[in-house]
Amino acid sequence: MKRKIVCMIICSLFIIPIFSSAQGETNGQKNDDVFSDVDEYIEREMKRQNLPGLALGIVEDDRIIYLKGYGHADSSGRPVTPETPFGIGSIGKSLTAMAVLQLVEQGRIDLDAPIQQYIPGFQEQENVNTPDITVRQLLNQTSGFTQNLTFKNTVSLPNGPDALEKNALSYAKNFLHQGDLKEPVYRYSNANYVLLGYVIQQVSGKSYIDYIKEHIFSPLSMENSFVTLEEAKENGLATPYRRLFGWNVAYNGPYIYIPGDLPAGYQYSSAKDMSHYLIAQMNGGQFEDDNVLSPESVQLMQTEPVPGTYAMGWQSSNIDGLPVIGHPGGLIGYQAQTFIVPEQKLGVIVFSNVLSAIDAALPQTEVITTTHIASGVVNLLTDQPVAEDGLSMTQKYLLVDGVMLLFTVWLLYLTTRTAKHSIRRINDNNFSKIALIAKIIFYFTIPILVLILGMTQILPIWHMATIYQLDVILWVKIMAVILALNGIMEVIYWVRWTKQKNLSELPKQATP
Repeated sequence: MKRKIVCMIICSLFIIPIFSSAQGETNGQKNDDVFSDVDEYIEREMKRQNLPGLALGIVEDDRIIYLKGYGHADSSGRPVTPETPFGIGSIGKSLTAMAVLQLVEQGRIDLDAPIQQYIPGFQEQENVNTPDITVRQLLNQTSGFTQNLTFKNTVSLPNGPDALEKNALSYAKNFLHQGDLKEPVYRYSNANYVLLGYVIQQVSGKSYIDYIKEHIFSPLSMENSFVTLEEAKENGLATPYRRLFGWNVAYNGPYIYIPGDLPAGYQYSSAKDMSHYLIAQMNGGQFEDDNVLSPESVQLMQTEPVPGTYAMGWQSSNIDGLPVIGHPGGLIGYQAQTFIVPEQKLGVIVFSNVLSAIDAALPQTEVITTTHIASGVVNLLTDQPVAEDGLSMTQKYLLVDGVMLLFTVWLLYLTTRTAKHSIRRINDNNFSKIALIAKIIFYFTIPILVLILGMTQILPIWHMATIYQLDVILWVKIMAVILALNGIMEVIYWVRWTKQKNLSELPKQATP
């Protein structure tokens, strides 16, 4: 009898953990039915939005109450887990803000001091006459910079250990004097946080990478968080995917990691690690026995100077009337969303390993697929109805592909007519020189424009579109080639007409 009891106890020790892991990692007081609803909702949305993988973290008060991975992290079928690193995008701006405020608490940075004070030799640079932009204005994104100013740097940034310094000094030299500080206005720009990252290096005497590791990742036990792509890959980074004509295609090109833009959002983390970070944000900077920031500084981080603007790495919003603070994150092949619900002391983080421009809920470019999913999870956790489903990814591509198909059919029809027109017998009665010139100009304008955009930096957003929505840009280039072909055929027709006209004007030879 004693042996039977001992066997039952030993078996239970194995069975209970196995059962628990099958349900996802839970450690809270929420009803299990809620987590079942969350699982069902996420799995449905993953199918609707064609997401290869997703990671979820939910925290309440000072503990993690749910962690789970869904789908696959790469083409081999490796499952996503709560420890799988993803690119966190602009959520990383709050890491930079936290680092700055740590140095403020140490008395090494003054929030209202001009940033020139922390950039040695800047004032001595030739032809630089800048206004006094403060550290606080960079944190609150009221420096006068715009995001358009950063695109040119983003597509042409150097690599190497000094990439951050070069990029920051480029903004300092070329853009600071363009800021209009008479009436500071919130304008989102990566340049603000690139400069803050450089200030951190100058003040701390450490690289941005080493500072974040030592003063944020280490005390928060963020063991699967990284500040370089190489480290993230070595530790199981989820493969990034882009959407091409509705298909998810693995991406291994440039811009996954831009060292010069690192402080603005090129860090990597897991759902479990970011849950630790959210706990610190919800509990006055404390995680377990460590404090990374004072409660006053955390409150400052999360408070916008004017409602509806920008705090310090955070923004306020609402989900069906429920006040939240949060931030979306996106970089090539990755998207993320984090929300904190202050009234409920709840935090949610959602990662996925696919992103293209079509994921944005235009015209609200800051609302992406993971934003929608994270909002739904918050609704489920707070007993609110989940918002009505928007367009699925299949429906979005049906619209986009449908428009492209209609235009392609029209252009091919036009090309067929042009081909017939260019080889038929020329009839002077039906010829209009002005109309022909107008058609030639029309047919060559778009191809020339596409060529200029592709070969120059005159419009950097074109190169960003090539990165984030390659399928549409490829289609535009193909259409440009077809238009150019039409133009060439019309030129041939013009040459034939000119030759015919010249021949008809030659004097007839006298007959003997």
